[in-house]
Amino acid sequence: MPSFQHRKAVGDAHELRVAQELTWRGWSVNAWGQGMLTDPVRFALRGTDSALRWTPDLIVAKGQQVAVIDCKSRMTSRTTDRHVVERAAVTAVLNA
Repeated sequence: MPSFQHRKAVGDAHELRVAQELTWRGWSVNAWGQGMLTDPVRFALRGTDSALRWTPDLIVAKGQQVAVIDCKSRMTSRTTDRHVVERAAVTAVLNA
């Protein structure tokens, strides 16, 4: 399995590509979520069940439309080839 640093680099490149594509399509794009936090705060959040742990990567706006986007470079499970949503993320959002 690739190292965390490798997976992070792939994810960061994908997030940048998504942001560029949205910008080219007329959306205003800003970083959002844990990518804006310092390492100690991100580390502390990992030990909680706070909904803040699951905030998306980007917030975008076009006119009066606003959306949040959690960029994923891989969308399916390696074992089942099905789409996966982490149960803890759903629970955190439902309890927020």
